[in-house]
Amino acid sequence: MRSRIKCLCVPLALLAASTAHAQTAAPAAGVVEPAAMDAMDKMSAKLIALPGFALKADVTTEVVLDTGQKLQFTGALDIQVHKPDAFKIVATSDIQNREYYFGGGKFTVLAPRLNYYASVPVTGSIGQSLDSLRTTYGVELPLADLFTWGTDQTLRSRIKSGYVIRPETIDGRTCTHYAFRQEKVDWQIWIEDSSQLPCKMVITDTNDPSMPQYSALMRWDGSARPSAADLAFTAPAGANPIRMVDLSKGEAK
Repeated sequence: MRSRIKCLCVPLALLAASTAHAQTAAPAAGVVEPAAMDAMDKMSAKLIALPGFALKADVTTEVVLDTGQKLQFTGALDIQVHKPDAFKIVATSDIQNREYYFGGGKFTVLAPRLNYYASVPVTGSIGQSLDSLRTTYGVELPLADLFTWGTDQTLRSRIKSGYVIRPETIDGRTCTHYAFRQEKVDWQIWIEDSSQLPCKMVITDTNDPSMPQYSALMRWDGSARPSAADLAFTAPAGANPIRMVDLSKGEAK
């Protein structure tokens, strides 16, 4: 009986493997399927049309050691946005907690466990300010693409391949899975069929030989309309202000 079970299992395993391969076979290199880009356009239009939004996300981050070994860490995000001039992001994990505030012409980072915060002046839209913060201070906000999707007209030109994988169920939602590739980055996105909002994202850094990944599983509150006042920063009692290092002036050296 045991040998017969083995004989039955091997063909079934091979069949399952070949079926999975057929379902996820990628198109030829350099091919961008129109259906994949159409889904991106619809999601972008939905995000642009939202006057504000709130979402929570479970995130995982991979860190590569000097030995090449990868470690994975989990965390959570709570994001609230009032367009076009305010947001609040609370990022929590066992490693560190951070809160990010944008509004009133300022960007502030708070480290609640350490009770320190730093503020810098900002001008322009959320997208313009994020670009400035990245180049001047090295600030990389989690899921920052959600603030600028559809407004960055260079995104299409950077995509080298993109295709539809299949519908999948995520947290009870039917979300269609898409895969894209651009210079130094592979990314996958699952878009909910009913709301046209992203359910999940996985970003792979292909510039690193170890190819670490960042993933986010998102849950949206489509009815949330936070006001700018709701998202304003108020320094906690006893919090100490510190200066943010200006990388553009070589202050980090």
